[in-house]
Amino acid sequence: MLIKSVDNMIELWKTFSDKHKKILIYWNLWAGKTHFVKGFVQSLGIDPDVVQSPTYTYINIYDNKVLHIDLYRLETFNDFIEKWILEMINDFEYICIEWPKFEESYTDNSWIKIKIEKIDPDTREIIF
Repeated sequence: MLIKSVDNMIELWKTFSDKHKKILIYWNLWAGKTHFVKGFVQSLGIDPDVVQSPTYTYINIYDNKVLHIDLYRLETFNDFIEKWILEMINDFEYICIEWPKFEESYTDNSWIKIKIEKIDPDTREIIF
């Protein structure tokens, strides 16, 4: 599927919250992750302007409803445990994880994997 605008990216995410609650997101840098998550939280009645990249904080929580995690900077499974990420995953119904690592420790059939590739400045390819 090709996405040609930020609005299309947000609309796509809005449709996901009805069907999928736990999402693993794979992509190259600057592919549109923030806009993707904004649409997801907006579909749940949360202000999309609160969404920020958790690259340096590892975890953001929106309205005590959505857990947004970025595992890019984690290097070991021990880091994953020490930051209480596994416990938090078990406590939330809606979860978006960017740069997923250690999936075998927390995923089951309820998770969906999405890959976003930046084709050009305005176009993204979405692979489910």
